Order: sequence, then structure tokens, then C-alpha cells
Amino acid sequence: MRILLLEDDHLLRKHIKKYFELKGYKVDAFADGEELLDNANLYDYDFFILDINVPNYNGYEILEYIKSKHINTPVIFISAYSDIENIKKAFKMGASDYIKKPFELAELELRMENILSKFHKEDNIKIDEECEYNFDSRTLFKNKEPVILSKKQNDILYILLKNRGNVVTFDTIADFVYGDELIDYKTISSHIRDIRKKIGNKIIQNVRGVGYIIK
Repeated sequence: MRILLLEDDHLLRKHIKKYFELKGYKVDAFADGEELLDNANLYDYDFFILDINVPNYNGYEILEYIKSKHINTPVIFISAYSDIENIKKAFKMGASDYIKKPFELAELELRMENILSKFHKEDNIKIDEECEYNFDSRTLFKNKEPVILSKKQNDILYILLKNRGNVVTFDTIADFVYGDELIDYKTISSHIRDIRKKIGNKIIQNVRGVGYIIK
């Protein structure tokens, strides 16, 4: 599992990062909201841990940006703000949970596990009778044999499967795969055709003028 952490307190950021890395998780940690937005690909995480009162873009602004991109990854706030108004605001904006500082790292882990259990995330996802995909290694298998995909093809398949059942727009795919690079959406369509050659034509469905979906 890959975690994105936003916390401006150096010691707390260090302790959270070390705690979860010892558990085998990958943690990208930032002290500044602007630094986070400039360097992190938000589509690429399984969990967000956000402090509220951080420099430049605060935790609420980061969550608002996450939701504007239709990213459904769970978010937990860690904050010294203990008043009910901030807690209500966090949940109203779409936070999965809210922990008041100070807290035990074991409690944070337990709350995260509880949230993730409701998401039913698996490392391996079955696509159809022949194909499955491993999220941890980002490997496509067909009849138990690994299938070679280009990096762009793999990124597109990953974001479609991570949002399975939901339409993934052209803009979302472009953001995830190409970042700030300007591209023609025909390029995405070309990659989709190449993926279909390897997994079959019926799995990835086109939603005309909007994007693609894997049901």
C-alpha cells in the first residue's frame, strides 16, 4: 500500500513515515501543501493522511483538490484542531476519519485498517476469466502468464482498474499518465487499442466524448 502524508511537524512526520515503512508500506511525506501538489501524483496512492494547518495549501484545500479530480482514495485528517466545527467541516468535505492530536500511531493504523476494510481493496483483481492484474507489482497476467505492456499502457490500465465501475475521463487519464505534458486524446485512444489487443475488445468500454470504463 502506498500512503501520501502531509504533516509540517518534522518529528511527527518522521515518526509516522518510519512507523508505516516498518510495516512494509510505501510513504511519501510532505511538509507543505504546495510541495505536495507539485511533486505527488495524487492518483497513485491508496491512502491520504493530511494535517490541516500546514503552509501554503492547507489540508482542506488539498482535500478539495483531490475531490475535484474525482479521486476516491480514503482520507484521514490528523489535527490539533479539536473543535466540533472543524470536525464537521472535514466530514462534510468527504474525509473518512478525523484524529485529534496527540494520538498513538497504533490508533492511526487501526483507524486506517477499519476504513480500508470497507473499500475491499485487493492486491490482485480478476478482470475476466483469463486476465487478472496485480496492483502491488502493477503486472497484468493472462492465463497466469505475465503480459508485457508499455509504461503508458500499464498506467492507463492501472487507473481504469483502480476506478473500476466508474467512468475515467480523458482529463483524468491525461493527468495521471502524462502530468503537465500536453497531448492529443487520440494518443490515449491509440494506447487503449493496443491494450485491447492484449486483453480483448470487450473489457475497456468507451463512453463517447467522456472517457473509458471497466465494469
